This record gives sequence, structure tokens and C-alpha cells, in this order.
Amino acid sequence: MLAADLLNISALRAEAGQRVVQAGEAYYRAGQVEMLDLDHDQALFAVHGSQENPYTVTIISDQHWLISDCTCPYAAKGVICKHVVAAALYLYDQLVAHPPSIWRSIFANIQPPTRRRQNSMLLIFSLIERGASWTLVPYTFAERVIPQPVMHDPVALHKHLNTSAMLKHAKIPHTQLQPQQFPHSPEAALTLANMIVAFSQNYFYGITLQLPIILNALVQLLPDAAIFCGDDLHPFQRTLQVAVNRGQIQLHGTATTDGMTLTPMLRFGETSTNLDTDEVRILLFNAEWAIYRDWLVRYDDPGNILSLFRRHNHLNIPAADHTEFIEQYLVPLAEHTALSGDLPHQELVVADPQPRLYLSDHESTLRAELRFGYADHELVYDLQLPAETIRYSHEHATILRIQRQPSIEEQCWGELMRHGLKRGQQPSVATLRSGTTSATFLLNHVPKLAAMNFTIYGEESLLGARVNRHTPSITLRVSSGIDWFDLEAVVRFGETELELAELRRAIRKRKRYVKLADGTLGAIPELWLERYRHLFTLGEMHAETLRFAPTQITLLDGLLHNTDQVDPTFKQRLQGLKTINGIAPQPLPSGFAGVLRSYQKAGYDWLHFLYKYGFGGCLADDMGTGKTIQTLAFLQSLKARGQASASSLIVMPRSLIFNWQREIARWTPDLQVLVHTDQGRPDTVAAFSDYDLVLTTYGTLLRDIDLFATYQFHCLVLDEAQAIKNPSSQTARAARALHADHRLTLTGTPVENSILELWSQFAFLNPSMLGSLEHFRSEFATPIERDGDQQTAQLLRRMVNPFILRRTKDQVAPELPPRNERLMYCDMEPAQQKLYQRYRDQYRAMLLSLIDDQGINDSRIKVLEGLLRLRQICNHPQLVEATFRGHSAKFDQLLETLEVLHAEGHKALIFSQFVQMLTLLWKELDRRNLSYAYLDGKTNNRAAVVDRFQTDPQIHFFLISLKAGGVGLNLTAADYVIHIDPWWNPAVEQQATDRTHRIGQDKPVFIYKLIVRNSVEEKILQLQERKRALANNIITSEQGIVKSLTREDVVDLFS
Repeated sequence: MLAADLLNISALRAEAGQRVVQAGEAYYRAGQVEMLDLDHDQALFAVHGSQENPYTVTIISDQHWLISDCTCPYAAKGVICKHVVAAALYLYDQLVAHPPSIWRSIFANIQPPTRRRQNSMLLIFSLIERGASWTLVPYTFAERVIPQPVMHDPVALHKHLNTSAMLKHAKIPHTQLQPQQFPHSPEAALTLANMIVAFSQNYFYGITLQLPIILNALVQLLPDAAIFCGDDLHPFQRTLQVAVNRGQIQLHGTATTDGMTLTPMLRFGETSTNLDTDEVRILLFNAEWAIYRDWLVRYDDPGNILSLFRRHNHLNIPAADHTEFIEQYLVPLAEHTALSGDLPHQELVVADPQPRLYLSDHESTLRAELRFGYADHELVYDLQLPAETIRYSHEHATILRIQRQPSIEEQCWGELMRHGLKRGQQPSVATLRSGTTSATFLLNHVPKLAAMNFTIYGEESLLGARVNRHTPSITLRVSSGIDWFDLEAVVRFGETELELAELRRAIRKRKRYVKLADGTLGAIPELWLERYRHLFTLGEMHAETLRFAPTQITLLDGLLHNTDQVDPTFKQRLQGLKTINGIAPQPLPSGFAGVLRSYQKAGYDWLHFLYKYGFGGCLADDMGTGKTIQTLAFLQSLKARGQASASSLIVMPRSLIFNWQREIARWTPDLQVLVHTDQGRPDTVAAFSDYDLVLTTYGTLLRDIDLFATYQFHCLVLDEAQAIKNPSSQTARAARALHADHRLTLTGTPVENSILELWSQFAFLNPSMLGSLEHFRSEFATPIERDGDQQTAQLLRRMVNPFILRRTKDQVAPELPPRNERLMYCDMEPAQQKLYQRYRDQYRAMLLSLIDDQGINDSRIKVLEGLLRLRQICNHPQLVEATFRGHSAKFDQLLETLEVLHAEGHKALIFSQFVQMLTLLWKELDRRNLSYAYLDGKTNNRAAVVDRFQTDPQIHFFLISLKAGGVGLNLTAADYVIHIDPWWNPAVEQQATDRTHRIGQDKPVFIYKLIVRNSVEEKILQLQERKRALANNIITSEQGIVKSLTREDVVDLFS
């Protein structure tokens, strides 16, 4: 009956867990529970949740505990759900309060007490033998006829039951027994008795068929029960004790003069007894129970031996049939049955399995069968076979019990699956996996399997493939021409020589084997595939040699050994490229009005070295270290030496035109300059020849590309050459379309986001040096960026480093004042935090669903959008919701900092990538009457704005858009730099900071980065560190963050 004391709320809380209980309480308090029905032992509820239809909850009383069920998916897992908790709380309150609506139901369920003492009964079991069968019968006695002390003494009970007067009191029940009638019997006894009643209405024959089930239940429910056996007249003749240990049926053989006699025996403990004796009584052939003396014994007969002796107590095997009997019948039986007597002796074989692989041709492919040697015996691989395999040895007349080791066998099979094979139609047979050829398997996988102690059979008889097992050797020789290098190679497999063209073809296709002149297959070493794949892809076959461009000299250097041969010209050029210190110094030209620092002079010499050998190069010194003056000194020297055969072109961002004009006038006033940017510029190239230098912008280059492409410039210089970082952009394509005798790029960041940017630089500087874009992407960019391939990164660095000269400010200008970086943290205001969390949760749900449906690559635009919104909220919520009227913690902190800097007389550069943020800032500065300069992408008079900030002591702040003012400006008047918002690529922030921390700065520079705590900004900083894959790996650059995001990164960023 349902009662309040059965609803243990404390236990419910412990079982369900705090989170589920809280959810259930919320449902109950919200009035979402409706009682549908209530009777004496069951209550039915409807609980309204988040779904359209309510869930049905059932609570049932089972005397001492409650059983609950719910139709929700969570409850289907076998745990308590929030709907059950809500219903239980409702029921508890109803039962405690007893409201009028259910009092009748509660009082109606009160049952009157039974008069148990007057009708108490006792229950006893007995196995009754009836002809050839046995039946388990429950007997009931009135409690008064058997004293209580006797019930607990088996000897006294046996004696008491066998008195002449007792049998008349024994009753056999024919209806279900009620618990109140048997107060002293355990529930298990009543359950068993009622089971017997349920199975059969006639105990004389019906229950016999169910005897195995009944006896099993007896042992499980009443392991210590006193059970009797007898017949219908004397049902309590003997007391039986249930044996804990099991017996076993054995097959016993006795040799006779004309053959062998077989008899079954029961082995129990250390004794084996013939079943044809009175000591053993088999209850039922399929029951697996027997009475042995005074024991009720359950026996094992896995070989079903007793079925052989249903009609005969023994079987005779004639001597003529002895061999057939053993091989066809006895050996299979021996897998499950113990043998004794004169039957063949059994020997246990325990040994480590030795894998054996048998190879053969099969229907134009290769077939492999796996077997295992156990000592002197061989077994095929088949996990369906028992762990103990039975074999008969004629030589020793012995049945062998071979103990297989399935786990080791399965491991060996797994190795086959990992080495080019797949499961065949038979358990022990494997065939070649799709994409694996016989040659690949034999050359690549068989040696590895042999190294794992597989013994290989049948390889020599294969018709489809023959293998040359010699380890190949290769010797290289390099010779030089006027503008090329030739590579010769001698490759041998033992005495068989391989042509270079064949080896190149195989390595380019990543084949692991090559067909030799004698028809055999030779294995190409794994090392060769990795070492020479770039060499054979970038080089072009020319007769019997591979030909390379001069700029690919470092590729050859990385692959040559001491035993290989190179000519003097190759060595000379290589030595000059390996170290700048070995380059011959060059005199500064007349007409150069500047003074070069020692490192600038070394850069000037390096430019002349590249010019001498026709190499293009990238001058990649830090911002503010004088790339412009080094370039101008070099161009002036070409004019002074009479080497400039035509005008030189310098392409730059529009913001740098003024700076180049000023620097030319200052350092090389003899150079005649044409600025080709504004309206009225010439529409033919005829005017170019009247000038030493032509200055233009990237935008003008795009517009006038058809004009520029018709002129052969002497030198072509790209300043801030990261403008061509995207190899597919129109700017990069236009730059590659120009014609020049010599090419040079200037940039502090040759690589910002992807190694593909490096290819774009060199496709302009030294075309064909790094191969095609597709080759570079697959062979360099993907292995390095995605797989972290350090070996490929080292090769690429060795190839490009001689053509890139990079010196940092710390290396070349130690006299610069120190720079101090500081992260300034703040916590969001409550309204700002609430808005941030709303946007974060919305984007997280949307993005994870999108990623799961479309994958991370197709979701990156939306990821960027979500991150942009969160970063804008960190700056100021008005950037995403113009009507927001609360405060921004970062904006307030920024204004406080600027007030202090103004009061102390400092000048500060303030960078943000959001023009809207700078707009909010200048409006607030106007309101506070604080003077400032401002520059974004729409500013036309950049030079005037810069000069005003540099020279006017009243202007303390310079508000700059990060992308518009991060390069090409000299702002040494500032001693503070404030980055309002962190940018993905720290190299961009570094460029912006270098506007003030550069040569000419005489004050310490303080850099503040404003970071909102517990926001995406902190995670951006962490992600930058985790994703720093390219820094110092190729040159000095940073991998694009968003490009390499994973789903886990997205979860983290939006958490």
C-alpha cells in the first residue's frame, strides 16, 4: 500500500543527484504535476516538461520499497529523472497532508489484520521418486504438529517426520500459498512453492518436465534448505544436502579381448562412481541433477554423454572400429568430456604461438593464410574455435590438448590488417586491401612482418611478383653551367642499375617500388621518398641529368653527402649564400649622402651579392631599422657604376609615397624620381626612361598593369611586400606580371598567417624556385601547418633563408631605449556582462550545430562573425547595440589612463581595429577638451597629420586605425602605445608598436594592452600561444589563428 513512510525523500535526493532533484523541485513548485489515478498500491501522474506532450510517471508500492517509471528518454537509461522526483514530491505532500480529495482512497486501502497465529503453517520440500522420474513436492504442515526447536534441527526433523502419525498431517497445495499463512517461512520458500504450483496442476507427472528449472531455483533461493527424498508413501526417507561443488560426467573405457567397453561415471570430489550403482540416482537425463548418497549434486555434462546411455548402461566398441571411434567421435568428445580408464591418454600442450604466413597466387591476386605453430603442432587461425584444441597423435596414441592463446593470435591477425591486408572469405585467409598491390605488400609489409617474428612461406613460388632484396645505393654529382646546375645520379640494386628518370618517376608518384631491368622489383627506401621528393619534383629532366635553376642551389645543398661530388662554382656560390659575413664588402657610391651603420652596410653588401648572381631577395629587417636607406644606397651604387640599364620601379602603399620622396631627397638627391600615382600621370612608358626611379602605389599598379607590363625595369622593389601575401590576389598577380632584371622585396613580416605567403614572395622574387603553388601547398604548407612536419620545415628554411636577410632591433640597435609591455585587465560591468553572455550563448549553440552539420572549414565565416561580436562587446557594447546605455569597463579604464598620461605630459599612440571604437573615443575626447590627431583608411593628408602629432606639443594622443596606420609611419614623438583590442596576429600589433620604437627614439616606450578578464580576449591570447606554429620555424612569423581552429577551440572560445 502507498504510504508516506515509504517515500524517503533523503534517499531520493542521494540517488537522483542534486541537479536532477533541483529540476524536479522546480517542476513541482511550478504546478506542472497532475495526479491521474491513485489506488492502494499505485499512483499515476502526468508531468508537463519542456516538450509539447507531458510525460507519464508511475509509482508502485511493493511492500517494502517503491518502484518508479517514466516515459522520458532519460529514465530509459535506468536512472531517476526529474519527472519522477516531481511526482514523488507531489505524492509525499498529498499523503502527509491527507487533503479531502484523497482521504477516501487512503482509508479504503486500510486492510484488517489477519489472524495469523490461528492458521500458521510450515513448508517442507521433498524429491519424490515415481517410477523412472522424480518430482519436487512442497508439503505443508500446521505449525502445531511440528515443534519450533525441531524445525531447526535436521536430524530431529527427519526423525519427527518419519513417525507413523506425521504423514497424515502433510498436505500438497493445489492453489497459491499466501504469506500470512506461513509467518515462519522465508519469502523465497513461498516463491518456490508457488512456482511449482504454477508449473503444474498435477504433481505426479507435470512438474517432472520442469524439474531442472525448479531445482535451479531451489539452490538459488534456498541454498541452506533441508530437503528430503523418498516416495509418495515415505516422502521423508532421507535428508539431502545441496552440494556446493559440481559433479562431472566422465566417459570410462575398459579394454576387452575384442574391443573397448564404455560406461558413464559421475565424478564428485575425488571419487568417480559408476552410474549403474545404487549410490547414484540420475533425476532426469536432461536435468543435470543427481542424488549421490546423501547429496543433491548438480553435474556438468557438456559432451552430453548421458544421452548415449538412455537405453544401455554401457556401449561396446569392436576392435576393428577402434581407430574410427577415436578420430571421429572420441576426439570431438574430449574437447568437453573427461576420459578415464583405458581410453587414450591426454597430454596438455602449452607453448608460445609462432605466427606463420603462407603466401600463394589466387585469381590474379595474392592470398595469405595465417597459421600458428604450437611446439610441433600447427593450427589455422580461427577465433571461433575453442581456446583448447583437441588433436589425436597416432604416433604416440595420445589425445593432445593444445592450449591456444587467442589474444596473441588476434594481435597477429591485427598486424596483418595493419599491413596491407583485409579479411578474406575464410577465417584464416587474408587478401590484399584496396590500394595495396602485391609488390607493395612484398616490398613494404613483408619485411616488417618478418621483423615481428612472422615466418613467411611461399614467396619464392609467387608468379605475380619477384623481389630484389638488395638495399639500393645512390651517388650524386653536381656540375655547373652559366645559369643552371645539373645533377647526375648513379642508382644500383646490387649489380642491377636503375636509370635516374625511372627513379624520379617513381619518387614523384610516391611509389614504394620500381621495376628493374631484370624484371624484379626493387624497394625504394622510405628515406629516399622523403629526402628526394622535393629534389625530383622541382628539377627538370635534361638528357641523363636533372637540371636546376641557380636559386635552387640550397635545395641541392641540403641533399648532398660528403661522398657526393660537386664542382668549384657550386661551392663558391653556396658559401656566399650560407653566411653574410663571407660576402665581399662593396664601397659606398658617390652621390650617397648618408652614413650606414655596420649592419646596414652588411645588408648593402648582401644586396650586391644577390645582384651579382641574379638572385632576388627579401630584406626583412625589423620595422624602423633602415630598410629604405639600405635600398637607396644600393640603387645609387647601380647608377654610379653605370649598371642601371633602365629605370627602377618601387611599389608601395599610398601612405609611404611621401616618406620615400623625403628619404630620396635626403640620402640620394642625385636620383631622378617620377611619382606615378595622381591624375595626369603619363599613359605611356616613354617617360620612364628619363628617370632613375619610378614610385607608384599598389592601387595604381593594378589600374595601370597593362602599361607597366610593357616596360623592362632594371630593378623592381616592393615595399611592405606583405601586400602580395595572397598568391591568388590581383595585386600578387600584377606584381608577377612585371618585367625586371633584378627583384627585391622589403617587409618586416614575410609571413603573417600562412606559409603560402612565402610562396607568393618567392614566386615574385625567384620564379620556379619553390615549384608550382599546388606543389608547394601539398609538399610544404600542409605538412608544416597541419602536421607539424619539422623535417620539411627545416628543408624549407634551408631553401629560403639565403635569400632573406632579417635582423631584429635587439640585434642591430641595442642602444634603443627599453620597451615595456603590460597587460591591463578589467572586469565587465554587469549590464555589459549580461549582453556578452547572451551573444556568447547564442553563437555557441548556432556554431556547434553548424560545425556538426557542415564541418569546421565551411563554418569559419560564422565563427569569425561570432568572435567579432564578442570582441566588440568587450570594447564597448554600443559597437553591437547602438541603444545600449550602460558602461564599458574597458572604455572607462582607457579614459582614466589617458587623463593620467595627459596630466603627466606624455604622448600616446592609440590603436584599434574598430573605427567605431575610435569614433566613440574622439567624441569623448572632444567632450573633455583633449586635443588629438586621427588617422584611418579615409584620411588623405596623412603626412600633415603625422607632422602635426610629431611637432605639436599640445597634441598628446594619436588615434589610429590598426590596419590603416600600422605600417609606414614614423611616430617617435610618442612614448606610450595603447592597443585597445588584441589582434589575432601579434605581428600586426608589433608593426604598429614599431611606429614609435624605432631608430630615432630616445625615450623608453611603454606598451599597454587592454584585456577584459574572463572573455574571448583572454582566450585569444592563450590561443595565440597554442597556435604559434610558424614563429621562428620558417622565418619570423605567426600562423593564422582562425585558419587552424578546431571544434574544441570553438567550444573553448565561446565558453
